[in-house]
Amino acid sequence: MPEAPIWLLLLHQIPARPTRLRVRVWRQIQKLGAVAVKNSAHVLPWSEQTLEDFTWLQQEIEAGGGEAVLFRASAVSGVTDEAIVAAFRQDRDAAYARVTADLEAVCERLDDARGREMGSTEMLDVLQSEVNDMQAEFDRVERIDFFKARGRAEAVAQLARSRRLLRSVQGRGAGAPEPAGSGPELDRSEYQGKRWVTRPRPHIDRCASAWLIRRFIDPRARFGFREPDAKLRGGIAFDMAGAEFGHQGEDCTFETLMKRFGLDADASLRAIAEIVHDIDLKDDKFGRTEVAGVNTVVSGLMERNRDDRRLLRETETVFDGLYATLARPPARRRKRAAKRRR
Repeated sequence: MPEAPIWLLLLHQIPARPTRLRVRVWRQIQKLGAVAVKNSAHVLPWSEQTLEDFTWLQQEIEAGGGEAVLFRASAVSGVTDEAIVAAFRQDRDAAYARVTADLEAVCERLDDARGREMGSTEMLDVLQSEVNDMQAEFDRVERIDFFKARGRAEAVAQLARSRRLLRSVQGRGAGAPEPAGSGPELDRSEYQGKRWVTRPRPHIDRCASAWLIRRFIDPRARFGFREPDAKLRGGIAFDMAGAEFGHQGEDCTFETLMKRFGLDADASLRAIAEIVHDIDLKDDKFGRTEVAGVNTVVSGLMERNRDDRRLLRETETVFDGLYATLARPPARRRKRAAKRRR
């Protein structure tokens, strides 16, 4: 029998003026994935991360002149656990459905482009950007999909279909447009001491890419974060819409960086790239056995870190360890594994 969930409730009262506080709180509640159970009462499943998120929101409400109280509860009066879980799933299903519908529209345009002799570079760049945006939105919804909504499966299928169609259109013969970001190997000396910018709340591809940048491209790299719709003010963008370095064809950002800077001769980096690819694109292209473990560790570090720069620092240790392990000759790894089993 599954264990009953523990709930974290936020009860709040917000003054009518200024209205911007009410709007800001509503947007934050949506971003955190909380659902309403009573008037001015929202709930999340309890965890250290949701407690931290609601605590920050409580402080923001109080700083703006409102009142807010947090409760941890095993039950909510007047509402069953099943009804709360159903509300979460319904909300996430609706979000997945929006992603799926947007991807279906992109796929229709990709099908149309595939039926022509050639698509323009500008059109393919736009479609690539739209698919990347939908991937980012899917990742956002998945992070707050606490109870495994059914709509996820269809969204995953549409993401995979859109990637396949995009690769098909981009790779049509010699006359096909060259994907953005491809070209001759880049000179690492021109990318030193730079500010590198990506989206907030990095997961596997962005964390691994930041590690790759710091360890192999720009040891003095500084990292910044901005929302996808905010204007980039200086810095080198990676793994975001319109970035200099992002998903290219069937490659994730880590693979793009590795190839563009001539690092793909390193067998250990190629192995890490395969792990990152399988986790990020969820297409099981390489079938790496390390995927589940690495994904669990990085997801756990995300849960405990609200500070994105600290998250990048902590995940560096994960990739340092992976690189050191994968750099050993296979026979040596087998001997070490045999010793551990004794």
